[in-house]
Amino acid sequence: MKRVLFLLSIIGFALQISAQIHAAATDEQALTAVVDQFMASIKTKDSVAFYALFLDGPVNWVGAYKPATQQKRAASNSEIANFKTSDYKTWFRSISIGVPKEEKFQNLKIHTDGTIAIVNFDFSYWAGNKKGLWGMESWGLVKVRNAWKITSVLFSMEQENIVPEPSKR
Repeated sequence: MKRVLFLLSIIGFALQISAQIHAAATDEQALTAVVDQFMASIKTKDSVAFYALFLDGPVNWVGAYKPATQQKRAASNSEIANFKTSDYKTWFRSISIGVPKEEKFQNLKIHTDGTIAIVNFDFSYWAGNKKGLWGMESWGLVKVRNAWKITSVLFSMEQENIVPEPSKR
């Protein structure tokens, strides 16, 4: 009887680990889909799909200029801030006008426990097929009703015309 209970315990433990591994893989796929939808929404100017990626509540949106770009920006005004804040709706509206825009991501890294997630990547921002900015970006996400929602966007910015993006980052 003890052997049967022991065997059942081992089988139950193995099934639990298998379920956790499957959930982690599913979460990583879902988070990758959020990243893909973010990029696609910008290219297609689909505000409905873009807005649906974000938490319905306050979302931090902060970009910080890297030192070389900030030095150039501050040349005429030393009091100019080295960061800017916005919100996802204002940002999306600003990039939806004029020439086509695109944001490209590489070196995607996802860390999640199934409830919250951090997604980090290198990005480059393109307008009219010309790279304007590049840097590193980090999103905080939370799972709400089984869907991942972006709660914060933090990024560094270097202007391509001041410091060209290294070919391998």
